[in-house]
Amino acid sequence: MRYPSKLIRGQILGDRYLVAGLVGSGGSSHVHLGEDLRLPGKRWAIKECVTEDLYGTVQAEAELLIALNHRRLPRVADFIPPDEDDYSYLVMDFIEGLTLDRYMEARGGVIPGDTLLLFAEQLLEVLQYLHQHRPPIVYRDLKPSNIMLTPDNELMLIDFGIARRHRMDAGEDTVKLGTVGFAAPEQYGSGQSDHRSDLYGLGALLLYLATGGQTSGWSAGMERRLEGRVPEPLIPVLRRLLRPRPEDRYESAAEVLRILEGVKPDRSAGERKNEPLVERILPQGKTSIVTMMGTASGLGTTHASLAAARFLSRYGRTAWVDYAPESPVYERIGALAEAAGRRAPSEGADGPLEVNGFDCWKRPGSGSLADLAGRYRYIVIDMGTGAYEGAAERFSQGDIPMLIASGADWRMEETLVRLRRCGYQPAGGWKIALPLAGSQAAELLRRTLGSKEVYTLPCQPEPFATGGEMEPVLKNLFVSILEKGGGRNKGSFLQRKKR
Repeated sequence: MRYPSKLIRGQILGDRYLVAGLVGSGGSSHVHLGEDLRLPGKRWAIKECVTEDLYGTVQAEAELLIALNHRRLPRVADFIPPDEDDYSYLVMDFIEGLTLDRYMEARGGVIPGDTLLLFAEQLLEVLQYLHQHRPPIVYRDLKPSNIMLTPDNELMLIDFGIARRHRMDAGEDTVKLGTVGFAAPEQYGSGQSDHRSDLYGLGALLLYLATGGQTSGWSAGMERRLEGRVPEPLIPVLRRLLRPRPEDRYESAAEVLRILEGVKPDRSAGERKNEPLVERILPQGKTSIVTMMGTASGLGTTHASLAAARFLSRYGRTAWVDYAPESPVYERIGALAEAAGRRAPSEGADGPLEVNGFDCWKRPGSGSLADLAGRYRYIVIDMGTGAYEGAAERFSQGDIPMLIASGADWRMEETLVRLRRCGYQPAGGWKIALPLAGSQAAELLRRTLGSKEVYTLPCQPEPFATGGEMEPVLKNLFVSILEKGGGRNKGSFLQRKKR
């Protein structure tokens, strides 16, 4: 979103909703987690929009959702009109789970045909409900980031920003809206969107998921590409859903549902009918701690730790902690947040700062992170160079202790000396990362130490970036906590200071 958020953690909105943290941001809004002060334990999603000339659009979304009642749609609890800065707020059900884009990413782009069939049936169910209204309600923006998968294997549509009621007298859409690659051709000037536009969007979405995100448009030879990826009877259904002309597609969601009733699921891929798909990717468990410490200053320990926190935040709620007692990094991040128009904690407060999907904290005075453990799935601890009392011992207590070292030939002796001083043991589960080093340097250190746990970190100038060469390395480094979903929680990091 091009406007900064006005909400900060701990703020109370509308004398009722306690802001608990930022969930995500999109092109037109921020979404925060809110706790209901009148109904203890009830959580809401607070959608924050800058209305300006869009007040009618946001109000129309609220009115549209209030009028709907379906288990695959969020309920709207409250609408707070624009304030003096034109910020308005929509309070709706908070949906636990993963968006489909994150689910596909966590699956490595491979989604079993049985699961695709389940998704198709559920989305057709909610489209049938929307289209049966008079006039029909057209969603117009089916895409992975607008669909949530809950731990109960239920899909939910979570953004109604461009949905509208179909106007029979209009020749074409007044405003061309929709996401390129998923929107039907008529949404971009060739006619007026109607319920068949959503059927096209469904076909594009399913094809995108079936091909691991490679394409959402039908092309020559697609039937062969889909063999083994989707149930065979689903292939001609996708082909017809993606016809360029609305009149060549199916007439209704109900018609497609009737066809899919005869398609038998194929469970050969190992998916079980009632297996919780979300927990299979993000199993519930204890907090996992990644400790990162540099063998010398200037090696990029902070850069690597921020990249690690950004990566892990896509798999669960993540905190980054500036743990070295005299480190200025937390304050610098706060200054950058303020310069970018994001509110930082008031003077004297220690956090958190919300940065690119994760929370940044300053080291607690006691050194214990017990207060953070129950709130986060992952905690990444930047320990600097560890030149302070107790650092080496606490470093070893991480679920993944990672030393950042130099791969330069002329610093190899320095690296080995520091490893000995830190108490390095090849069997201790420690990982060693060499920023910007070549494969030969990593192999030399592996042979010298007798350990396979030596990795090179490729160049990534922006630590908050996603994708690129860094991503597969981070996934390999953290595979144990991503698969097991929980850490040991041992040692003094998570112990409360005795009074």
